[in-house]
Amino acid sequence: MNITVTAEAPVHPTEDETKVERALRNIFPAGQMERVNVGEDVVRLRIGGNGLEFLSKLRSLIKQERIRSAARSIILRGTRGNKIHLWLNKQAAFVSRVSFCEPVGESPLGPITIEIDAEGPEAIVDFLASRSGDGVYRKFHDER
Repeated sequence: MNITVTAEAPVHPTEDETKVERALRNIFPAGQMERVNVGEDVVRLRIGGNGLEFLSKLRSLIKQERIRSAARSIILRGTRGNKIHLWLNKQAAFVSRVSFCEPVGESPLGPITIEIDAEGPEAIVDFLASRSGDGVYRKFHDER
């Protein structure tokens, strides 16, 4: 299964860039971090990766926080075609917590924006927030 994940977050002039990087790494520990200058004082940090393994920390945090059902609903709502769009509170991610939010207004410092591109996004939904909670990773891992 071909899966591409990109996550990015704005770095405001009042923020410490290393803290924004830590927030991203707490959710996506693997991957190449990229600094993108968007405007005069606007910077975004972007991290990307491929495959289910890149999403495994997010999956683990969803399970650990026992928000699988709510996460599943949010992930399904963010699915359009082969893409899944999600937004996480940057401050929560800084302390290794998952708090889904809206793209505007709910995260004072701007959210972490996640885009997942996959053929058959239903498999991603099941991987991140399965109904049963067990055996899903093995099922998709064995199909590869």
